[in-house]
Amino acid sequence: MELFNMAKHVMDRKAADNKYLHRDFHTGFDIGVAYIGERYGDNAVKEYLRNFTVYYYSPLIEKAKKQGFDAIADHLRNIYEIEETPEALTIEQTEKELKVGVSACPAVTYFNKTGHTPSKWYVEATATWGEALADALDYGFEMISYEPSTGKAAYRFFKR
Repeated sequence: MELFNMAKHVMDRKAADNKYLHRDFHTGFDIGVAYIGERYGDNAVKEYLRNFTVYYYSPLIEKAKKQGFDAIADHLRNIYEIEETPEALTIEQTEKELKVGVSACPAVTYFNKTGHTPSKWYVEATATWGEALADALDYGFEMISYEPSTGKAAYRFFKR
């Protein structure tokens, strides 16, 4: 029978050959943060996120120690490019301040499409990340505004 005499075809692919989208990561992250918050409280969520930021973002911290606000701005632009929403990000930068605006958080947009309701701690993914990053760089950080239903946000880093 012809079916059993077919030539073998091998396809050689690497993970890097595929488009990288990690939207479901955000849902898992939020569920994990909610677990910590529900069992151990608000301070535990912030402690976890501070520790995560210092360790995971240590390359960014080291780069920002040399390049200042440019490193943070480049990092954010790259993240929004990966998320395929560069138009959602605005950055205003001076020598003393980096202002960031987000018209709609890509993760919250995804949550809305999939029916996931973000936990009350989801904002800490930005707020505590910013505080921890700023502390590591001896900068100040201010979360100016956050809209939970869209993830619309405004925050700034500034030299003390």
